[in-house]
Amino acid sequence: MKRVLYVAYFFPPMGGAGVQRSAKFTRYLPLFGWAPTVLTADAAYWMRDETLLEDVAPGCVIHRVPAWGAGVAQRQSGGEVRSAGRIHLLRSLVRFLLVPDTYWGWVLPAWRRGARLLERESFDALVTTSSPDSAHLLGLGLHRRFGLPWIADFRDPWTRRMAYAPATPWHDRLHHRLEREVLLGADHVIVTSEETRGDFLSRTPGLAPERISVVTNGYDESDFEAAEAIQRADPLPPRFEVLHAGQLNPERGIEPYLEALLRLRARHVGGGELPRTRFAGGHYDRDLEAVRRRGLEPWVEFTPNRPHHASIADCLRARVLLLLEQPSERGALILPGKIFEYVRARRPILALVPPQGAAARLIGAIGAGLVVDPSDPGAIAQALERLLGTSPPGSGVDGPPVADWESIRGFERQALTGELAARLDQIRSRSR
Repeated sequence: MKRVLYVAYFFPPMGGAGVQRSAKFTRYLPLFGWAPTVLTADAAYWMRDETLLEDVAPGCVIHRVPAWGAGVAQRQSGGEVRSAGRIHLLRSLVRFLLVPDTYWGWVLPAWRRGARLLERESFDALVTTSSPDSAHLLGLGLHRRFGLPWIADFRDPWTRRMAYAPATPWHDRLHHRLEREVLLGADHVIVTSEETRGDFLSRTPGLAPERISVVTNGYDESDFEAAEAIQRADPLPPRFEVLHAGQLNPERGIEPYLEALLRLRARHVGGGELPRTRFAGGHYDRDLEAVRRRGLEPWVEFTPNRPHHASIADCLRARVLLLLEQPSERGALILPGKIFEYVRARRPILALVPPQGAAARLIGAIGAGLVVDPSDPGAIAQALERLLGTSPPGSGVDGPPVADWESIRGFERQALTGELAARLDQIRSRSR
C-alpha cells in the first residue's frame, strides 16, 4: 500500500461543505492502493459536526496540531447568527496583517509535525488542500525540503475567490506571487471546475495544461442511504417547500430571492400564501434584518446547522432546492459542493447564479433545474412558480424541467477519489 500525507486544515469534526471533500477522499483512497495519513488542525470552529467522524476510514492516522489564533474572523460569533459588520472589520484587520490568510498560526506547528513525519516515516506523495491557502505554502515548503511528489488541490480559487480583498496593492502583488509559486511548484494542480482551470491557465505563464486537471466535488451514495433512513423514521411532511441547505455568506446575498417573494405576494389579492422557505445553516444578522424589513417572517425561517445526514434528509423532503451565487466573474468560477447533493436528491434546483458560470453549465447540462439571473426578481418569481407547479392558469408556462439523473453518477465520491488516486500514481511514477 502506497502512503500519502494529506494536509487539510478543515477536517472532521469541523463542519461545513469544505470538510466533505477531504473526508471522502481519505475514506476511499485505500480502495485505490493509497493509505492516507492526515495532518490537520486541532482548533475551534463555529461549525462542528461530530457525525462526520463516521466518514473517517478505520485505521486512518490523524495528526492534529494546535492552531494558534487561527481563523479568528471565521470563529467569531458564539452561535449560528453571525455579525456581518464585525466579520467585515475582523477580516479587514487580518488581511492587512497576515498573508495569505488568518491561519498562519497553524502553519508553524503543522510544519514541525509534517517534517518529523517525513523524516521518520516513508511516504510516496503529498496532498495539500485549500482553503486556507496557507496549506499550500506549507506543502510548498515540505515539497522543496523533502522532494516528495506533491498535488495542490484547490477547493476554491485563491486570488479569484469570492472573499478575496487584499488590503493594499502591495498585498495584492504578494498574493499573486505566492499563488504563482504554488501553481508552478506543485507536481500537479487539481481544481473543482473547468472554469477555474481555464482561469489559472490564462493567468499563469509557464503552467502546462497537462499539469492541471479537474476533479469536481460530488456526493456519496452512502450518505443518501443514511438520509433516507432518517426520512423513513420521521415521515411527517416538512414545514417548508423551498430549502437552502448550508451556511450563507456575505458575498451571496438572499435579497434577490426575497424580492421575488414580494413579487409573488403582490400578485395575490390580500397578500395570499407564499412558499415557505427555510435557510438551514449559519447565517448573518443582516439576513434576519432583510427578512424582517420586507415583512416576510411568516414565510421565511432560519434554522441552525444540521448534521450532514439530517441536512440531506431535508433536501429529500423539499420541493425546490435553492442555490445562491454572486453574479460576478468570480462567482462564475464557483461550482459549489452542495450542487451535487442537490442533484442527487432529485429535487428541482432554483439556481440564482451567473448564467455563464460553472454552476449554470452543470445544471443546464443535466437539466436539473432553472438558472435565473440573480438581478431579475421577476424572472426568479416566475421560475419559482414553474418549479412548484403554481404558475397561473393559462400562462403557457411549461412544467419543471426533466433531469437526466443518470448523468450524475460520475460525480459519486468513490469514483472521484479514483481520479485523485490516478493523479497520485502519475506524479509518483514521474518522480522515480
